[in-house]
Amino acid sequence: RFSGDELALAAVGSTSSLSNLIVNLLMGIAGGSGVVIAQSYGAKNYEKLSRAVHTSVAFSFIGGIVFCILGLLISGPALELMDTKDELMSRAVLYMRIICLGIPATAVYNFGAAALRSVGDSKTPLFILALSGICNVLLNLFFVIVCKMSVSGVALATIFSQYLSAIAVIAILFRRKDAPYALNAGMIRIDGELLKQILKLGLPAGFQGTMFSISNIILTAGMNTLATTDISGKTIAINIEGLVHTAMNSYLHASMTFTGQNFGAKKPERIKKSIIYAVIQVVIIGFVGGQILNLFSEPLASLYIDANDPNKEAVLAAAMELMNFMLAVYFLCGVMDTLSGALRGLGYSMIPMVVSIVAICVLRAIWVFFVFPTEKFHSLIGIYTIYPISWSLGLLALAIALFLLYGRVKKKLEL
Repeated sequence: RFSGDELALAAVGSTSSLSNLIVNLLMGIAGGSGVVIAQSYGAKNYEKLSRAVHTSVAFSFIGGIVFCILGLLISGPALELMDTKDELMSRAVLYMRIICLGIPATAVYNFGAAALRSVGDSKTPLFILALSGICNVLLNLFFVIVCKMSVSGVALATIFSQYLSAIAVIAILFRRKDAPYALNAGMIRIDGELLKQILKLGLPAGFQGTMFSISNIILTAGMNTLATTDISGKTIAINIEGLVHTAMNSYLHASMTFTGQNFGAKKPERIKKSIIYAVIQVVIIGFVGGQILNLFSEPLASLYIDANDPNKEAVLAAAMELMNFMLAVYFLCGVMDTLSGALRGLGYSMIPMVVSIVAICVLRAIWVFFVFPTEKFHSLIGIYTIYPISWSLGLLALAIALFLLYGRVKKKLEL
C-alpha cells in the first residue's frame, strides 16, 4: 500500500509457495524431534530427553545453513519454472533471496519451539512470536514508509524478526538450567542414534510439507496465467486467511504433543480424548474464525491496496471472492492437520505423508493440468475449488487410518 509500487504485492505473492517448500521441510523434521522429545518426557526418560534437545538444536544450525545456501541457488531458476510473469521476476527474485538469508533463524526457532511445546510449554513460543511479530510490523513500516523501500524492505523486516525469535528461544533454553530439557553449550552435538529416530519421524513429515508446497507451486504456476490483479487479490486473501490457518495449525502441534506424551506415559484413553477434543476445537475455531474474517473481508483487504491504485477495485473484488469461498471450508484443513499430528505423535509418520502425496499433491496436479484449463474452471475460484476437495479426501483417509491403528496402539500400551 505504501511502497508506490503496484507490482510489489503480486511479486511477493508469487514467491510464497517456493519459500514454504524449504520452510515446510525443516518444520517437518522439527516435528520429528518434537515427537521424540514428547515421548521421552511422557516416559520420564530425562537423559534421552536432554540428548534429543541438544541433537535437535545442533541439527537446526547445520540444516538451516544448508537450506539457506540451497534456497539462494535455486531461487531464480525455480521462479522461472513457475512461469512467474516477466514484470514481476526481478522483484520476486530479490525478495526470495533475502528471505533465504533468514532460513537459518527459521530452523533454529522451529526446533527450539518444538522442544518447548513438546514438554507442555506453548506459552513461551507464543510470547516470542508476539515480540518478533511486533518487531516485524514496525520494521515493515520503517523500511517501506521511511526508507522508501519496496519488496526488499518487507523481506528485511521479516528476516530481522526471524533472527530475533531464534535468539530468544535459544536464550530461554539456556536459562532453564533446572529443567531436564535445558541447553548446555558443551553438550550441543549430534547423537547419531537419536538423529536417526528424529529423521525417521521427521523426514516423512517434512516430505509431507514439501508435497503441500509442491502442489501449491503447481497451482501458482497455473495461477500465473491469470491476470495480475487476480494474483494480487490471491496474495491478500492468503495473508488474511493465514490468521485462521495459524490458529488451526497450532492444534497439529498440540495433538502431536498430547498423543506423544501420553504414548510415552502409556495412557491410551487420554490419547483418544485428546484427539477428539482437538478436532472439536479446531472445527469451532476454523469455522467461527473464518466467518468473523468474512464479515470484515472488505476493510481488511483494503488495508493492502493503495487508494490511488487504478486496479484497486479489481484486486479488492478478487481478494474478497477468494476469502468468501475459502474461509467457509477452511476448517477441513484444520481437521486434516490435527489428525496428521495425532498420527505423528503415535509414531506413524509415513501414513500422513502417503495421504499427502495422493490426496494433495497428485490430485491438485491433475486438477491444474486437466480441469483448470477448461473454460468453466479457468478462474481464481476455479483453481481453488480443488482445495476443499483434497482436504476432505485427506481427512477421511487419515480418520480411517487413526481408527484402525488406535486399537493396535492401545493393545501395545496395555501389555
